[in-house]
Amino acid sequence: MSEEAKKGSPRVIKVIEYVDGAELRRDLAYSTADLSSAMQDQAAMFADYGVRAAKASMQVDKMKLLLDNTEAEISRRERDAKALKGEKVTEPQLAAIVTRHPRVVAAKQALNEAKQIESVAKTAVEAFRHRRDMLVQQGLISREEMKGELAVAVKNARDEESRGQQQRILDRRRDRQNGSEE
Repeated sequence: MSEEAKKGSPRVIKVIEYVDGAELRRDLAYSTADLSSAMQDQAAMFADYGVRAAKASMQVDKMKLLLDNTEAEISRRERDAKALKGEKVTEPQLAAIVTRHPRVVAAKQALNEAKQIESVAKTAVEAFRHRRDMLVQQGLISREEMKGELAVAVKNARDEESRGQQQRILDRRRDRQNGSEE
C-alpha cells in the first residue's frame, strides 16, 4: 500500500452549491397584485438560473475528469509500488485497490454531490418555465377580469346616462306643464 493510502488523507474536493432552495422559492414566488413586476423580472431570473445550471453542469464534467485522473494516478502509483516490491498484481486486484482508495472515494462523493447540484439547478430552470406559463395564464385571467369590469363600468355609465336623459325629459315636461298652467 502506498504512503498516501496508509495516511488515508484524501484531498478536500470543493463542490459549489449553485442554487439555494430558500432563495429559489423566493425568486419563484409572485403576487397576482403585481403581475407586471413579476413578468418584467421573469426573463432575468430565468437567465440567471440558466447560467447557474450551466455552471453546475460544467462542475459535473470537471468532477468526472478529476475522478478519471485520480483513478489513473492511483492505479499507476499502486502498480509501480507493487512492482518495486516484486509483487504481481492482477487488474481486478488493482481495480479493487483503486476503488477503495480514499482519494478515489472522495472524488466519487464529490461527483455524486455535483450531480445532485446539477439536478437541482436543472429543476430550477424548469420551475421558471412553469412560472412563465403561470404568469401568462394569470395575465390572461386578469385581462378577462378587466374586460368584465370594463363592461360593467360601461353598462353602468350607459344606465346612468339613460337615467339622466330620462330625468331631463321629465324635467322638461314638468317645466312645460308648469309653464302652461301659469
